[in-house]
Amino acid sequence: MEKKLKEQTSLQKFVRACQYGVIGSLEKFFTWYGCLIATYPKTAILACVSVTIAGGLGLLRFYEEGDAASMVIPTNSVFRKNIDWLDENFPREIRVHSVLFTAENVLTPKVMQTIFKQRNKLEELTIGEKSFQDFCIQVPVLKLPAGGLSACNRKDTGKTTTGWVDFEDDDWAPFWEVGVNDTEVDWNETTINNGNDTEDSQNDQNERKKRELEKEEGIFAPLFNLFLSNSQEMDIDLLEGFSDQFYPDLYCGCVEATETTCYEQNIIELWGDQGSYNEVSEDKIDSLTEAEILDTINNRNVSQIFMKDFNFKELLGDVKYNFKGEIIGASSVEMKFFTTVNVTDVKVHGTATRGEKIDVESYQFEGQMVSLLQNRSWFPAGVSSLVNVQRQFFDSFVGQTFKDADKLVGGYILVFIYVNLMLSKLNCVEQRFWLSVIGLVSVAMGMILGYGLCSLFGLFYSAAHTVIPFLLLGIGIDNIFVITQTFNTLEQSSAPTSLALRFGQTMKHAGVAVSVTTFTDVIAFFVGSNTLLPGLQSFCVYAAVAIFCIYALQVTHFVAWFSLDQRRQNSQRDGCICCYTHKNFKSFEFSRRSFLNKLFAYIGVLLTNRIVQCIVMLMTGVFLVFGMWGTLSLTQEYQPEWLLPPESEVAQWFEMKNTHYPSGGEPGYIMIKQIDIAKEFDKFDQMVGRLRSPEQSWNINKVQPWHTGFRDYVNKFKKTNDSFEDLMDSEEYFRDKLTQFLFSPKGAIFQPNFWFSEPLKCGEPAPDVLLQTIPFSHKRFDSSTVWIPAMREVQKIVAETPFSNYSFPVALTYINWETDAIVGVELLRNVGIALICIFATTLMTLGSWRGSVFVM
Repeated sequence: MEKKLKEQTSLQKFVRACQYGVIGSLEKFFTWYGCLIATYPKTAILACVSVTIAGGLGLLRFYEEGDAASMVIPTNSVFRKNIDWLDENFPREIRVHSVLFTAENVLTPKVMQTIFKQRNKLEELTIGEKSFQDFCIQVPVLKLPAGGLSACNRKDTGKTTTGWVDFEDDDWAPFWEVGVNDTEVDWNETTINNGNDTEDSQNDQNERKKRELEKEEGIFAPLFNLFLSNSQEMDIDLLEGFSDQFYPDLYCGCVEATETTCYEQNIIELWGDQGSYNEVSEDKIDSLTEAEILDTINNRNVSQIFMKDFNFKELLGDVKYNFKGEIIGASSVEMKFFTTVNVTDVKVHGTATRGEKIDVESYQFEGQMVSLLQNRSWFPAGVSSLVNVQRQFFDSFVGQTFKDADKLVGGYILVFIYVNLMLSKLNCVEQRFWLSVIGLVSVAMGMILGYGLCSLFGLFYSAAHTVIPFLLLGIGIDNIFVITQTFNTLEQSSAPTSLALRFGQTMKHAGVAVSVTTFTDVIAFFVGSNTLLPGLQSFCVYAAVAIFCIYALQVTHFVAWFSLDQRRQNSQRDGCICCYTHKNFKSFEFSRRSFLNKLFAYIGVLLTNRIVQCIVMLMTGVFLVFGMWGTLSLTQEYQPEWLLPPESEVAQWFEMKNTHYPSGGEPGYIMIKQIDIAKEFDKFDQMVGRLRSPEQSWNINKVQPWHTGFRDYVNKFKKTNDSFEDLMDSEEYFRDKLTQFLFSPKGAIFQPNFWFSEPLKCGEPAPDVLLQTIPFSHKRFDSSTVWIPAMREVQKIVAETPFSNYSFPVALTYINWETDAIVGVELLRNVGIALICIFATTLMTLGSWRGSVFVM
């Protein structure tokens, strides 16, 4: 026991020695420094201004970061490396835009007509010689081209093949009846000249053929009408058979001649006309009734633009149903449209804005789209909209530096009034109007110097940094009060001495006090900069450097002006009009009173009372318990839209989207680099099987692999009895069939999931696949305790699939989930490290274990 007591006494002695050493050294330094500044105030002021200007030049490198991934994902993390690799090698070409139309009930004729007019205005938008059609994503319409099959002859080789004129009635039969009659369809290729006379002759013979077939009984007449006219919709299974039977020449000719239109998801597609918006569709929309709208949305969800089924109910928000489960109304409806980015131009000339890769022309066009879509002056009463053009999201991040400038100015004015009241006495000479101004100027100079130094070293600024000026204002003003109050206290209690010595004594006490608090703040923020989150790291460094700069300027710049102001008072010059001298000035008694001193003196006496002490201890315990409970209940979640200005339209769009459109699950993609696909089909089955297994039923909503559809297509139309695996042994066969599948009606949807070494062409073997994706989606989760394990599970499954090349999952929401995972790990670690550092600092300066614990 005595040994332990002796060890404790030795440690306490060591702490005391450290305290005396640190505090004694600081006191000696600030005594000398205070005398120096008070002796040469003008030199100190000039030096401070020069250093501020020089450091402020670093602001020339100042920039705001708008990319969410760059702000929250560590640069050395696997996820960040993956998305950076994708952006560098396969940049995102598709831009998604949305407009939410709102009304008491959007399923009314006036809302449908408003959406139709808005869409027409969008199509009329131009920039230079380009229109919306040049920027949008063009997709084929699922119908035969104008002119029917006669338009499908490929004319790029100087000859055409498989023309209708080359067949007699007995030479052909519909391909869907071949299996019934057990006969082979014999399509003989015949070469004909491709002149005008031949084309006219072909058209004449087609007409003759049609007239002859119309006289026949049976199926030939409707078949010929179907193939030579685009007046009927094509069944997708029939088209799939067509993609095999007539591949490559006739089918590829039809593919090349197929009409295209801008891809969109729009409720007015329900009233299109055979793949387009024309006078017929306009008449339909103009004559709509509410009953017709409800009947269509409940019973006929078929796009008349893309000629296929689509669940348009998903575009409705805040839906209302009747007792039969039928839709009877909705508060919002979404219009989604898509544009592309000129990736080549971005690679050559760079991106038009920081934070996303987009060419200048597309960026400018999106700006025009924003102006067009936000013009609601022509909307009927009761109809409004919220616009989210993709550019708006990043534009809202940029400019955050000065978005709270009005609040900051207001804060400075309030603080100035408060500082002036606290520093001044109620008379003309002893008021410190200009010293209060200098105090705020010192804070501003510290901000400029701190921001300049951080920018000089390449640290970015973000929307989260906008709170720093308010933080610095509070900390900087606190130091001013300590210095001035110490001077006033010593002036009243010490013997008169020279001004320089008085400031030396002032800084001996005040300098040490502000140094301890400043070093504590700086250490806390520098500990925070140890985080893996780039945005938080930059925030902490900005705050730490700016706090230290303000501290340095206040013990130099402010003290220099303080000494000059004290000389002014000694000369009895006016506090505002400094050139005016008040002769025979005497300070009134009431102006010397300090209400705050009296208040805190009363509080000090009150705290010596045992009852008050018990109350204070009880309240401290209650606050501690509630604080610990709140800390244990703390959850981490990050959403980039939280950083958007609440008043911005895009922020309001997100709010409505989250409330009216609860998501069914977060979409993602499994990215697979170049592999030997034909020889690794079993690995696709292995990975997809694990994702679809019952063990992942809590996690995965659906998986959309292309390889199962490809296998079904090959097995359905193969000409031999060989197994699929045996057929895949032939590289040539695989490449031919992959192209054929990706141009088939059911396989064409997978084309965007492939990046080839050169463009994919119908009728030619598929080039090397550099990258492929498998889309999937998670189920909807409520908290980070679920979605972080869900993400990790997918990453584990993909990593354990033994592809011959690297593969990884990626999703837009993974940026948020990765951030949550990092915050969850770092929260307690950083708080613990900060408390330890603060405890050590205060222990060295206070020399008291109990005091250091109280500080924490």
